[in-house]
Amino acid sequence: MQPGEPMPPEREGQPSTVGSARRVAATAILVGVSYYVGANIGFILRFPPTIPSVLWPPNSVLTATLLLAPRRRWWIYLFAAFPAHMASELPAGWPMSLVLALFATNCSEALVAAVCVRGFNDAPARLDTLRRVVVFIAGAVLLAPFVSTFADAAAVAGLRGEPYWSVWRTRFFSNLLTELTLVPAIFTVASPEDRGWIRRASLRRRAEASLLAVSLVTVAIVAFSASSVGPGAIPGLPHMSLAWLLPFLLWASVRFGPRGASLSLLTTSLVAIWAGTHGRGPFTALPAAESVLALQIFLSVLAIPLICLAALIEERRYAEEALGERLRFEEFLARLSGAFVHLPSHEIDKAIAAWLRRLGEFLQLEGVLLLRLCADERGMTLSQSEITIPIEASGRVLGSLAFDSIAAGRAWPEELVQRLRLVAEVFAGALARKEAEDALRASEVMKSAILASLSSAVAVLDRGGRVIDVNESWSQFGGEVELTAYVGVPVGTHYLGICRRAARQGIPHSADVLAGIEEVLDGARQAFAFEYSCPAPNAERWFALSVVPLSRPAGGAVISHTEVTERKRAEMQAERTRQELAHFTRVSTMGELAASLAHELRQPLTGIMSNAQAARRFLDATPPDLGQLREILSDIIEDDSRAAEVIQRLRDMLSKGELRRALLDLNDLIRDVRRLLGSDVVIRNVTIELELGPTPMVVNGDRIQLEQVILNLVVNGMDAMTDVVDGDKTIVVRSEIDGGQAVHVAVEDAGTGLRDGTHERLFESFYTTKPGGMGMGLSIAKSIIEAHGGSIWATNNPTRGATFHFSLPGTARGSA
Repeated sequence: MQPGEPMPPEREGQPSTVGSARRVAATAILVGVSYYVGANIGFILRFPPTIPSVLWPPNSVLTATLLLAPRRRWWIYLFAAFPAHMASELPAGWPMSLVLALFATNCSEALVAAVCVRGFNDAPARLDTLRRVVVFIAGAVLLAPFVSTFADAAAVAGLRGEPYWSVWRTRFFSNLLTELTLVPAIFTVASPEDRGWIRRASLRRRAEASLLAVSLVTVAIVAFSASSVGPGAIPGLPHMSLAWLLPFLLWASVRFGPRGASLSLLTTSLVAIWAGTHGRGPFTALPAAESVLALQIFLSVLAIPLICLAALIEERRYAEEALGERLRFEEFLARLSGAFVHLPSHEIDKAIAAWLRRLGEFLQLEGVLLLRLCADERGMTLSQSEITIPIEASGRVLGSLAFDSIAAGRAWPEELVQRLRLVAEVFAGALARKEAEDALRASEVMKSAILASLSSAVAVLDRGGRVIDVNESWSQFGGEVELTAYVGVPVGTHYLGICRRAARQGIPHSADVLAGIEEVLDGARQAFAFEYSCPAPNAERWFALSVVPLSRPAGGAVISHTEVTERKRAEMQAERTRQELAHFTRVSTMGELAASLAHELRQPLTGIMSNAQAARRFLDATPPDLGQLREILSDIIEDDSRAAEVIQRLRDMLSKGELRRALLDLNDLIRDVRRLLGSDVVIRNVTIELELGPTPMVVNGDRIQLEQVILNLVVNGMDAMTDVVDGDKTIVVRSEIDGGQAVHVAVEDAGTGLRDGTHERLFESFYTTKPGGMGMGLSIAKSIIEAHGGSIWATNNPTRGATFHFSLPGTARGSA
């Protein structure tokens, strides 16, 4: 923290609020005392018999105070100066109104100076750069006295009757000179950094400062104590030239910067004023008012370029020091970074300890501590003498670096903090690499252990596709290499080469396996799985191959072969069982439709019988009516075809067999189901309406199984309307293309609807709401639809009844 900057928030270990209040009170007393002493000194610093003073310190005391103090405390220090002002001004016998007016103008000058300098200066109490000095001269030295002097001269002219412009000129140059010489000197004394300069300076530096002080005071006394007439102080010289002061002032500015320039200028001013008050010096030959003005202008013109020169030299010195320090730090950082590049992980901890000691010596700190596994704290803990910076790698906090300084009030500028963050990044990289290598070694040991315990045949490939490790199960497969070409190869074998050779030999699916493994190795695919069968002496055997990336920087993949023959047999047995259940369901459904089917067969058979009897009567006629006989034979053929169609449909529905896929139009299947249920619809007094899409609804599936689904849903709809006495008993079957190529079929009834809580159980096996039902119809329908790659669900209608939906992937007619 620099002088004049706001104090940081109080933290644990800092002085309490009571201690802070005591410091404020002590500062307020010091301001009052300084104001009082400065006012009395101002009365003394006059060229008799004139009244105006060459310097007026009270205003500069207030200006320096406001530039050093935080804004929230300005009013305290201004009020502290009020009693001192009254005590110093009232004994002069001036009216109370004038005394109060002068205090107001003094405060206004300090406020204008503080506001202007703080508004354009990042460190208002430092004059170590040319920009800061220019802002100080423009705001505090020129603008503030210029603005406040108008009101001050008006008060003196109005209440004392003195000439306005004479008062204005005297006060302006007096305050200008005071602000220019006294305020920088106060900064030098009040700044903790400047106060500690003498303690930190070398013996040679102290000796140089002492020699400069003695020389400057001596030359100033000689220069200003000479009489304005007659021979000079040195025999043989008529007059001592003021130019002899310039080398010493330049010496102070160049060698000791702004602090040396300000103190040397203040010393020169005090000596010149002392000489003038005793009637000596080059300016006493002039009239009193002109001699004061000449001295003020001389000192002001001398001080401004010297302070600017000192600031410019100091700024360049800081820049050179900063550049040199940055180069030293970058060299240190380069050596620090290179120290961990080729270092084995087991030596990193020892190297970190050694470099922490070197870092403390480089930064001149009493302690540097690296804390591992700290809480995930992304902020930065900052106190007056300690700073803690987190060590992060890949978004994870690995620890923190703590830098400790015994020196109270140690400053931690942002540039230094950024450098410490770079150091933390180097340590973070070293720790992250150590953790990664330790984890890799641990994982390699654990991999080996896991591979040995796996029953599946597992091999590890490097990025190029070469086998680098296998487990015992993989090696055992070597004796059964005739079963599969993808397993059993030893370590060191180029696995991709084996797959390429298998593809050239025409082994089925070898090209797909090769492409899948290459994509996983290249990172284009996260996983690859493939199932294949191999002939065996007793029965066919099935294997599952899976490939996943190997999680390590060098890349690679893990291949696993697992025999899944028993699972495949269980799946095939489950499929056969499902087909048996589906067949049983179809038989049961046909049994429920026995009356309707009997009616369907009775109609064509009755027609055949009637036509046959009529044909025999026509044959007995003489001569026989051949035209009528031909019509009768045509009717017989038509009725026979109707009966054959019904019987074939029954045979199809009752037949057993494997799944046979073909391109089907669902609209045709829906119409066939309605024809099959024609008589049953009449018997149950139910109406079936079809709202089919205008275009063919083509799917790839098994005709018998899909007819079974539609038949089951329509029969369930008719059963749901059995208890409906009044109202329309209509079943509506709809079909449409549902977004893209999906085919959507809905069967809507007007029954009692679905009870609450049954939506999720409708398609479970053995769940039914019918008194004599088995609960397999909807379960079989669900398995058939899902086997065809579709989905089935049910919803309640807004008014009455329920609607069962199923959706199947559509396909263009003619495609496989």
